[in-house]
Amino acid sequence: MAHKELNNKADFDAALATKDKFVFIYAYEGAIPPPAQENAKKFAATTDAYSLDVGKHQLAREHFKIEKVPTALVFKDGEEVKRVEQMNPEAMKSIEELLLS
Repeated sequence: MAHKELNNKADFDAALATKDKFVFIYAYEGAIPPPAQENAKKFAATTDAYSLDVGKHQLAREHFKIEKVPTALVFKDGEEVKRVEQMNPEAMKSIEELLLS
């Protein structure tokens, strides 16, 4: 499963209400790179993956306090547990370790 696009407040509320799974939100502008889509599939058993085009959704950008893109946000039971700005291989590894825990 690839990322599901978050387009409105109801989408955000439903995503953050997820229980017993991680919620991964990939905040970006423009297009989602293929490796990010592959990771969404890789962790589908433990994680619901969402994407957020902060260029289109300025209020969401402000709400989540996203200053740089791409930014990865990981939630568990409605609480933010990890945030990584400007993804790089080391940052991705730390997220992968969390999603596999």
